Amino acid sequence: MKLEIFPLPEAVASEAASIIAAEARVAVAERGRFIMAVSGGKTPWVMLRALANEDVPWENVHIFQVDERIAPANDPSRNLSHLQESLLSHAPLSPDHIYSMPVEEPDLKSAAIKYAQIIENIAGSPPVFDLIHLGLGPDGHTASLIPGDPVLKITDDDVALTGVYQEHQRMTLTYPVINRARRILWVVTGSEKATALQELLNRDHSIPGGSIRQEHAIVLADSGAAMAIKDSSRQKKPLKVGIASDHGGYELKHDLIMKLRFAGYEVTDFGASTFLFGDDYPDYVVPLSRAVVTGALDRGIAICGSGVGAAICANKIKGIRAALIHDHFSAKQGVEDDHMNMLCMGGRTVGPEVAWDLVQTFLHSNYSQAERHLRRLEKVATLENPEKN
Repeated sequence: MKLEIFPLPEAVASEAASIIAAEARVAVAERGRFIMAVSGGKTPWVMLRALANEDVPWENVHIFQVDERIAPANDPSRNLSHLQESLLSHAPLSPDHIYSMPVEEPDLKSAAIKYAQIIENIAGSPPVFDLIHLGLGPDGHTASLIPGDPVLKITDDDVALTGVYQEHQRMTLTYPVINRARRILWVVTGSEKATALQELLNRDHSIPGGSIRQEHAIVLADSGAAMAIKDSSRQKKPLKVGIASDHGGYELKHDLIMKLRFAGYEVTDFGASTFLFGDDYPDYVVPLSRAVVTGALDRGIAICGSGVGAAICANKIKGIRAALIHDHFSAKQGVEDDHMNMLCMGGRTVGPEVAWDLVQTFLHSNYSQAERHLRRLEKVATLENPEKN
């Protein structure tokens, strides 16, 4: 999970608006629409006001609520009132593209089902949001996923009702739909949240926020919220990433380079620089592998038609731990457990969206350094050095 720290809440809000706008432009370019859900809070309202001044393809934007208090229309406690005031009054967004939670209906259980159906109509089945914005409470709650509430155990419904919390019952998105989001954007400000933020970064499941997936998450925090964070948790310099492909992955490589650079990574293209049918993947994969081994790069991505040749080739270079990856679990565990430093994919076997998901998971994962994994890797290393046998 990426963490960025800013001195003041206003800077957090500004950066959050910039990230949302960028995600919106990419989503509309790739899928024709941008679907997000927003939470409440003082800093988020500043964020939405700043978003109104960003370059956003508003005609293709759809906004849902993450949660809402059960209260009458125009009640000052309602998130919807602030959402409309902060965004709708300042951005050329159609009112029909803001989908408010139906908390005024007499049958709230039916209302929750109705809202889930609206989400599905817009975001597919099962629905996938492009971005979900979340806040974090001092007690570790997020959305209206409240400590000790039965809503935390819901696995079959995307929208549910909570018990009474701080004088209000609430309607909220649940873990299943939140964890399907392509991007989670945390906005955390205030020193009262310092302990909860440290617990979030530690993936502490004793707080509700700790059960939110971190692979595609960004945390923006002010200095107050970050005061308890250990230095090892703070944002580091962007990873240096190298990528190579032959003709079989040429188009996918260029798509990934664009996305990686847009996401802030330092990217080196090892070729091919032009499409040449019949070129040889070792000519590109070997230089990439050597750059990773020397430390000039942090991670490498190698692509050929199937990905098999690229993986075989990369693993011939001492110090490379490459694997052909097709799924999210392996992209994550391959790094955490096996210290994989080269991701291999097939340009003819995975589409651009799946490939981008795998690359993000690969780059967001960290080596565990667990004793059992180091022991196993040492045994593997002896295969490269027979004299150790």
